Amino acid sequence: MNTNTKIVSFCVAALVSLCGIIFHKILGHEFLTAWDDAWQVMNVGTELWTWENIRFIFTEYYYGQYSPVNQLLYTILYRLVGYDPFWFHFLSLVLHTGNTLLVFFILRRLLLMNLGVQKMMKASVISFAVAALFAVHPLQVEVVAWVSASKVLVYSFFYLLAVVCYIGYIQKKSVRRRIILYISMLLFFALSFGGKEQAIVLPVCLLLVDLICRRDFRTTQIWVEKIPVFVLSLLFAVVTLESHATHNVGLLSEEQFYPFLHRIVFACYAFCEYIVKIIIPVNLFYIYPFPMLVGEPLPLRFWIYPVFLLMIGLGLWKYWKQRPVWLGMLWFLIHIALMLHIVPLSRINIIADRYVYLALPGIFFIIVWYLVVIWEKRPKMRIILTICGLIWFLFLNFQSYQRTQVWHDNKSLKTKLHHLLQQREDYQKETPEEETIENKEEDEHEIQ
Repeated sequence: MNTNTKIVSFCVAALVSLCGIIFHKILGHEFLTAWDDAWQVMNVGTELWTWENIRFIFTEYYYGQYSPVNQLLYTILYRLVGYDPFWFHFLSLVLHTGNTLLVFFILRRLLLMNLGVQKMMKASVISFAVAALFAVHPLQVEVVAWVSASKVLVYSFFYLLAVVCYIGYIQKKSVRRRIILYISMLLFFALSFGGKEQAIVLPVCLLLVDLICRRDFRTTQIWVEKIPVFVLSLLFAVVTLESHATHNVGLLSEEQFYPFLHRIVFACYAFCEYIVKIIIPVNLFYIYPFPMLVGEPLPLRFWIYPVFLLMIGLGLWKYWKQRPVWLGMLWFLIHIALMLHIVPLSRINIIADRYVYLALPGIFFIIVWYLVVIWEKRPKMRIILTICGLIWFLFLNFQSYQRTQVWHDNKSLKTKLHHLLQQREDYQKETPEEETIENKEEDEHEIQ
């Protein structure tokens, strides 16, 4: 076994172990029947193993949603084990572990293309650190521990496989292999969309991969090869809008949306909140409602966020121009773009932990890259860097391990939310958050 194989094997074993250590307790969790599992997971589409039902899953919309691949996985699981929550949670853990490994392999491959094989160890260290943060960060707990959020895991898994195929397509010289990889990329793109609509940003992500690989954007080929991907993305966007409209929400419905200026402010707020929660993930909720209804005035405090971002952008301009920063930030922005409210979509949350699942590697890459740079250029700071890095990483592990218990069942989830609300200075007996939650839960029971 050569050195490269040993390094990769160690990283894979360590990442799989991390996922297992942090999330193994979810295997004993129940379904959250008071919070979406009652209709997302436990439904007629899950229980019927017939060709008619499979046709329905792929051709019809379900409560304004279209996620046939995710639903088919539920149907297969139910056919094999019934409504045993262990296996549904096990599937989530396997998918998250797979996504973690894909993040590692994709980043390592891209770094080797940029740094060269002579810096294999550096590429492996950075890739491993980013994947490890992706594996254990507390913002990931909602997606992994809540069965209904498996749509995010499914779409991310096939999405990352599509990226793997595209990178292979770029690198291979054989025409036959390039064709196979390109077709595989399109197939994985379709499967990813079948998990969740967020997959429609893949064409933009592929352009980012081209930037990372330093491809020449002046060539015709680079644009011609994107045409099928953009056509699919447009088709998927239409399907998404139509699915929303069947439930009388979204752009094709008569639903009222916040004014454009308010949506810009919400985008600034969401961006700042996500960055803060990535660095210091404390007091995480499972619902973050909008601060006011459509037509009501925007609370004054929200106007701080655009000003703050503008000041930060101008003050750190020389850093934004550095290649690792803008590449990492572009990955982050591409994968939260649909959730920043600039495009008006029907959402009950102004932010949500699950929205940033696939976006996180972008920020982690920036953090890890510059920690490695400081390590290389300032040997005297290595001890401090090591201590601070370990403390932060252990803190993330502890927070995630503790947070998995919040998602154990209906009671544990609601108890934790009420505890967090009571710690707020503006807490009252009936807060907007609680009212929103009660209404949400009533809606879920009506659907049943």
